[in-house]
Amino acid sequence: MLTRASSVRWVVRVTGNFTSESPLHPAAKSALLAAFDQGWADPKKISQNSAKAAILKNQALENIAATLRVKPDSLEVIGEPALGHYLGIGGLLHNEDTFAYAATDKGKIRAVARSHSGAVEELQVDNEGKLLYPRHDFGSSVLSLQLANSETGVIQEFPKAKFSCIAIDATTSGTYVALPEKWDTALFDAQSWQGPAGLAILAINTPRYKYPIPHIAPIKSPGTYSLPLLIAAAVALENFTPVHAQFRSEVARLLAAIPGIRVVAPNAPAIPNKISFTVDGVAGEQLIRALAERGIDVDTGSACSPADLQPSHVLEAMGYPTSGQLRLTLHDGVTSADLENLAKVLTEILLVLRG
Repeated sequence: MLTRASSVRWVVRVTGNFTSESPLHPAAKSALLAAFDQGWADPKKISQNSAKAAILKNQALENIAATLRVKPDSLEVIGEPALGHYLGIGGLLHNEDTFAYAATDKGKIRAVARSHSGAVEELQVDNEGKLLYPRHDFGSSVLSLQLANSETGVIQEFPKAKFSCIAIDATTSGTYVALPEKWDTALFDAQSWQGPAGLAILAINTPRYKYPIPHIAPIKSPGTYSLPLLIAAAVALENFTPVHAQFRSEVARLLAAIPGIRVVAPNAPAIPNKISFTVDGVAGEQLIRALAERGIDVDTGSACSPADLQPSHVLEAMGYPTSGQLRLTLHDGVTSADLENLAKVLTEILLVLRG
């Protein structure tokens, strides 16, 4: 059930979708329907159906661990991905520790910083999104390290400063960026490999980790999640096809050729499926509405607050203007023709809006 037939090449083709969301991988969709039939029982109980469910669960975790290159017994399944950030950091962070994070980190990370009773240090970035690490060591500390930024795709370097613990945010990078040599917790989101929403994977690589939510039993996570979603996530990961790096370079070149457009950190190391740019003199919301009318969907504003289109704190930290920002996510199946059409339509829209 969790293996891919060698003769099958799954492709998700959604013309005009450059938003961060994508349909569930078709292989995962097929597996999900079967999983609801076979994986409905509680794998912790003693029954025939529970035994079958336990086998499915263990196989899914082993497949995920093999692809992510972590130990199967280090994995915790989180039914609420947003909670995973707090668990990954809070399980390491003590009151007396310094908590360090990047100015370009997600709002959920910054919320942890605001609630921490100990010392907090916000690390600044340069105009390419690269963390500017202080020269001093941090002593007893926890660093939140985002492997790839959710707005710009910029890949972060491993810290030169010394930290006691490192909590990795791999929710955007997924399989595009390997875990560094040193890490203590790592959070993945199944959606980063076209898996289902509502499922995250927390890998724990240290005995220091303590479940940060009040509990009685010796647990490391809430343990409440959908087994069918876990199975679908494992199948999606096994069948996931990364976007080729050439497409990010190609769209960056096409966008840079349009007057008034500035690509964010075009030369910085980045995952191939994320890119941001700004447009002079036009509001981001106005642009996404005009593009949507032409059959092209994109994102704007901060990735942390997509509902209310808040200006991007990421671009602000990098020294870019926050108005007229658009964010593109490239999905498996994207073609050069799609990118050329995006640039053509955007050029036409800007000519109209600017009169």
